Amino acid sequence: MCLGKTCSYILMTRSTPRRTNYLNLGVESEFMETNKQIDVNSKPTIVALTLLATIAPASAVLSPLLVGAYVTDMGFTPQQGGSIIAAELIGAALSSLSTFFLISRVNWHKILYGAIFTMIICYGISYMITSYDAFLVTRFVSGLALGTLMTMTIVVAGMMKNPERAFGFWSLGQIVFAVIGFAVFPKLLPHIGLDGFFVFMAVAVALLVLPARFMPKKAVSSSKAQAGGTQIASKGMIAIGALAVFLFYIAIGSVWAYVERIANQAGIEPGTIGYVLSISSLLGVVGAAAATWLSTKYGRLLPSATGYILVGLGILLLFNLETIMFYTLASLVFKFAWWFTGPYLLASVTSMDASGRMAILVNFMIACGLGLGHAIGAKVLTLAQQIGGGPLNYNAVIIFGVTSLAISFPLLVLVFRAHNNSGEPVPAAS
Repeated sequence: MCLGKTCSYILMTRSTPRRTNYLNLGVESEFMETNKQIDVNSKPTIVALTLLATIAPASAVLSPLLVGAYVTDMGFTPQQGGSIIAAELIGAALSSLSTFFLISRVNWHKILYGAIFTMIICYGISYMITSYDAFLVTRFVSGLALGTLMTMTIVVAGMMKNPERAFGFWSLGQIVFAVIGFAVFPKLLPHIGLDGFFVFMAVAVALLVLPARFMPKKAVSSSKAQAGGTQIASKGMIAIGALAVFLFYIAIGSVWAYVERIANQAGIEPGTIGYVLSISSLLGVVGAAAATWLSTKYGRLLPSATGYILVGLGILLLFNLETIMFYTLASLVFKFAWWFTGPYLLASVTSMDASGRMAILVNFMIACGLGLGHAIGAKVLTLAQQIGGGPLNYNAVIIFGVTSLAISFPLLVLVFRAHNNSGEPVPAAS
């Protein structure tokens, strides 16, 4: 009996550790799998972020062509075309508010897939409708989904080790798409119309389901520590940074929406306009690539100041436009500076807050700026026409854009001072 009990005890004690080891291996395996899912610095995640940020905002990137298409294909006025683009961007802005609450409560993959399917449905509806009011509603709903996708990409980019470089890729994908789009769609749109564009976008957005699975499923508490982020600003300074982003993009949005119309009024041929915009987008690629390559080699203040000056110069060259030479120069300078400055602006502002919520606020400000830029631009055009009479006076929009830009930069300088006096990036947290 004693021998039997002893043997049973030995067998139990020898078998128990094995069970524990199996349990530990299971926990360790699950832990390692979770770590793999939240490795925001992995190459698949960077590629996924770039693809999502490239395809989703196509209607905003190609807005000058779409405004023209709404005028020629649907018979809308330029103001109505600009308002449709504005409705989508305003929807994108408002979606940031809901994402602010969802992001800490819902699996990020569910958020991404829901937004993707919503965009597909909206492009399908846009294919079938013809009325201005229906377009406003449909594109607004599509904007809600667009804003959700873009919010997620900005949050993930802000979590990476090098946010300047991450936002450089974020911008680079969009501008490469713009290069291709402005080269191809001016030739295609007369043949396929807006309906063809909507079908193309429905298919392209559907394909985003594939890279979306490489995005993190949830926030990573340690990511900001890895990225070197830290809380450095008061709520007031965060508000100043958000306002700087808003005014920068309202300047961009108010002018960019009517770049094609400005050239058309100057008597430049549609085909030539498309080629110029395509070539200018190549300079946008150079600008985004330069920001990605330079990163913080020269700090943030000097590159940002250079970018702001060049954006303003590009806008002013459109004033009283008469020749293709000035239009080409304006487009080249404007597009390079826009995409060069953006990564520095976004990285500077998002790095003020380690929680990641500033990234959501930044997306809200971008969408509001671009959306209201289009809408206010339309109102400025209408007001200028009522006062002066005659054809639309696009100089009024140019003045409005330069003014917004001039207010934005001093606010950004205050953000740099919150980092340090030279505008250098905040050192990594230790």
